[in-house]
Amino acid sequence: MQAHEVPTHVQAEDKVLLWFTFPQIVAVTAVGALAYGFYRYAPIPWPEVRIGLAVLFALAGLAAIVGRIGGRRLPLVAADLLQFQIGGRHYAGTPAELARSEPPVTEGDSPGLVQHVAQKTRRRLRRLHRGFKARRVRRSRERRNGRRTPRPQRWLRNRWKPRNRGNGNAGHAAMRRIALLAAAALLAVTAVAASGDPTPTPVPTPGPGTPYPQTSPERWRNEVDFDPVAPVPGRRLFIERLAVFEEEATVTLRAATDIDLTVQAFGGPGGQELHFYSGARVGAGETIFYTLPLSGDAPSFTFAWVDTLGQAGGISLKGDQLPHPLPVVEGELCDVRVTEIHLSPGAISGRLAVDECIERIEHPIDLTLVTGEEHIAGPMMMKARVTDVYGTVTVYSGDSTATVNVDPPGGGVFRLTVPPGKAVHELSIEAVMQANLRANAPPLVVLTLIPEREETRLVPVKVLRPGTSKTVSETVTVRHRNGTTTSHEISARLIIPSEIITVVPSVLIKYEEYIAAEVRPRGSAYGSREETVEMGLTIGADALYRPFTPPATPVPTPTPVQTPLTEGESKGLFGIFGWEWPW
Repeated sequence: MQAHEVPTHVQAEDKVLLWFTFPQIVAVTAVGALAYGFYRYAPIPWPEVRIGLAVLFALAGLAAIVGRIGGRRLPLVAADLLQFQIGGRHYAGTPAELARSEPPVTEGDSPGLVQHVAQKTRRRLRRLHRGFKARRVRRSRERRNGRRTPRPQRWLRNRWKPRNRGNGNAGHAAMRRIALLAAAALLAVTAVAASGDPTPTPVPTPGPGTPYPQTSPERWRNEVDFDPVAPVPGRRLFIERLAVFEEEATVTLRAATDIDLTVQAFGGPGGQELHFYSGARVGAGETIFYTLPLSGDAPSFTFAWVDTLGQAGGISLKGDQLPHPLPVVEGELCDVRVTEIHLSPGAISGRLAVDECIERIEHPIDLTLVTGEEHIAGPMMMKARVTDVYGTVTVYSGDSTATVNVDPPGGGVFRLTVPPGKAVHELSIEAVMQANLRANAPPLVVLTLIPEREETRLVPVKVLRPGTSKTVSETVTVRHRNGTTTSHEISARLIIPSEIITVVPSVLIKYEEYIAAEVRPRGSAYGSREETVEMGLTIGADALYRPFTPPATPVPTPTPVQTPLTEGESKGLFGIFGWEWPW
């Protein structure tokens, strides 16, 4: 009878989830927890960088867990490569470096005294080390009372290895250890997720051997191990002239030494968009000008340079140094605006414009309304027409003042003397405008006093005449031919209806005093309107031009060269030291 034995243990790993084994799942969970902890607690202020590094760490851990090369895990392959690289069998030099310039010294059969001492010392040290190790092991066993030493490297070993086949409890023990590791990993993930914001790392104080914080302007020293060359003081670039218009500005630059110049103009809604870029090489004492665009609420210009000494720097125009937009004041009569302003060493000039003047306005005009026996006069609000506008504009800057007469529509030019070398100049502008007004005046009422008098007036009056009725009777006798008479009584009713009739009676009126009023038409009324508007601006200035003198190049120390002493020099030297030649 043939017997067939079914194997109960095979050299194959159990797949718990997809193609992952249980130890791999535990390791992946631990790597995820560490990656999340790195993202939360890494002392890096940018969250994007922390996320990227955490993802890279997680990918590297996943590759180390599941990746294999030739059936071997990646950590084992990396350990072998590291051992091969730093081991004694590998030499990274060239074959020429292995060649000896002299033949090796042949040693005798019997070692010397130094070799004997070194070998004997090494043997004694090994013996002492073995004794100390045995004593520690013995004491450890006595302290554990026979219990085995926990060895973490055996916790994740394969429970299907042949060495454990004879022990029926080996698989259960490995499962218990794996479950313990899984519980520890889950506890770590829960602690990291439940933790609050990490405690901020205190910023170290810069000092010897201490790195500079990221917010320090000297943080670049953390990446270099040398101190830069001390800068050579002195201005290399000067702003000689600045002209600002409504949409552009003209800048004239002058170089104090030979430089490579780079010009940039920024603008836009946030003042961060690059609208102009150019570069040039400017010699010492030469000037160059640029017409740069102005846009946005906060434009700025940057002028960077690199001189022949290799040092770099730059100057900029922004904020109060660059007036944009140019000020405009909308008055009730006219609008006053600054159309351009120029800055030169010791002087500021500009052009003003007065326009957008109104043609009609409501304004109170003083008028006499009643004259004669009674006088009534005062301001009267009228719709007037503006016939003429003129005024003066005064510009102040410190102790300097300039006055300009303006006649709209038009403008004027002003010029002020200012102290050179001041960083920012403040200008105050005051415009006093006056307008002539013309309106249609109402008629004038003239009152005249007349003494006592009589006056007959016919005043028509409408009255109601009442109606009436009356009956009239009369007896009539008629004589006939035969001589007889007949009497008849005749009656009639007369009716007059009611009616409104007009009666013009004559009335005599007697006045003690009489004031006669006469209305006289008038033509036009004239008035004037005065208005004062104020505005201000600031513009940046620069220091006066000074040529730059670079420091003298130090003479390099000559390289020392050994030369043999002559016979006379050697005798003199021996004589100084009191030496004598032995021969």
